[in-house]
Amino acid sequence: MTQLSALWDTTRMRLLVEIERRGSVSGAAQAIGIGQPSASQHLRSLEAAAGQRLVERNGRGSRLTEAGTVLARHAAQALTTLAAGEQELAALAGLQTGTIRLGASTAPGAYVLPDSLGCFRRDYPSVDIEVEIAASGAILRRLLAGRVEMALVGVDEADDRIALDPFLSDEIVGVGKPDLIATRDGKLPPDALRELTLLCREPDSSSRARVERELRTIGVAPANVWELGSTEAVKRAVREGLGVAFLSRYAVAEEVERGELKVFRLRDRPPMEREFSIARLASRPLTPAESAFVATLTRCCAKHAAYAESCVGAVHA
Repeated sequence: MTQLSALWDTTRMRLLVEIERRGSVSGAAQAIGIGQPSASQHLRSLEAAAGQRLVERNGRGSRLTEAGTVLARHAAQALTTLAAGEQELAALAGLQTGTIRLGASTAPGAYVLPDSLGCFRRDYPSVDIEVEIAASGAILRRLLAGRVEMALVGVDEADDRIALDPFLSDEIVGVGKPDLIATRDGKLPPDALRELTLLCREPDSSSRARVERELRTIGVAPANVWELGSTEAVKRAVREGLGVAFLSRYAVAEEVERGELKVFRLRDRPPMEREFSIARLASRPLTPAESAFVATLTRCCAKHAAYAESCVGAVHA
């Protein structure tokens, strides 16, 4: 019987990765530039070597079996390693090229990353960047699966296979409609939350997890909890006076500056501080292009920190 390793080329690796990503054999074939008959033949060869089904049909397309998912994960990691090697060779040749497959959780992805990408593009116009933005949990799962190669997240711990390198300090602050909440010196008694609706993000959100941990610690349950699924939806609901929320200070700085939101911290509680970190597989060093991006990101973040502090206030104010 043919060994799987003898058939394990980049076309078949990419085919499995794209089937998982796109949910159909035809979509995967189109993504990697081959015909569907050729894709089906590749799958039959892989299944014969693996000794089990790798893909099964569902109502709308195809999905990987458990065995197919295992192989797709290893295929993504192999492709990532190969791409890193190609970029290092390019760097040795003096070329400023490469592709960065970047993931980001919502707060750094929406409120920190865009300016950094602009700076980086001006300095390195030949480097391609692919960006995916989702909640922290989803982004870290994509990192482990090889779908992204580096990520910006707001978590303080992760899977043992992931290295976290902090690059920017953040604080999760409370916000409400200015005439809805009564604070003293910018502080709200925690018990006041018992009469308010808490507006929050989806369960995979690291900021939501941090807030829930804080509420459990102080033993306070809000009157209601509404899950709205995105930072922008949460902010709009707060502006309408539907409740209060706890969000990254970078996410609310502009609204606070315009007077649309009022920021508060919980009385007699320490600030809910955290770090935005660069996440990567611990076993994989950064490529030259990724190292250049990290340097640009670190340089650009100083102005974000200064702006957020001017609008929201220093952590210990």
